Amino acid sequence: MLLLLSFINLFFTGFQSASPPAKVGLTIDIQNIRKKQGAVYIALFEPGKTFPEGNPMEGRKLDVTGSSVKATFSVEPGEYAVAVYHDENGNGKMDKRVFGIPKEPYGFSNNFRPVMSAPKFGDCRFSVNESGKAISIRLE
Repeated sequence: MLLLLSFINLFFTGFQSASPPAKVGLTIDIQNIRKKQGAVYIALFEPGKTFPEGNPMEGRKLDVTGSSVKATFSVEPGEYAVAVYHDENGNGKMDKRVFGIPKEPYGFSNNFRPVMSAPKFGDCRFSVNESGKAISIRLE
């Protein structure tokens, strides 16, 4: 009987769901803000989402008051990519030139600079581990 109870206990404990991974801090420091007006938009993407034009997993709008801004996100450890732009004129969108070239400053994680097309997730991917992560993105 004791052996049967031990087996049943082992059986049920094997099916208990594991707790979700603890969230950690991801700090994003945006540098090289030239005009102290408007807002900086930060879009945080996870793998499998359309980067950088699709819907981010989370986004922030930060009013510009100096030459840099900083935001902290609470994320699970994993891989992410970030796209940022400075809406200098405050119209709520990224203004573009002919052929879709941005008029306003922008940047990506890893400070990746695309040449002829939008970057891919892999170009801007970085890992966040259990102790969190801090990255810096320079606007150009």
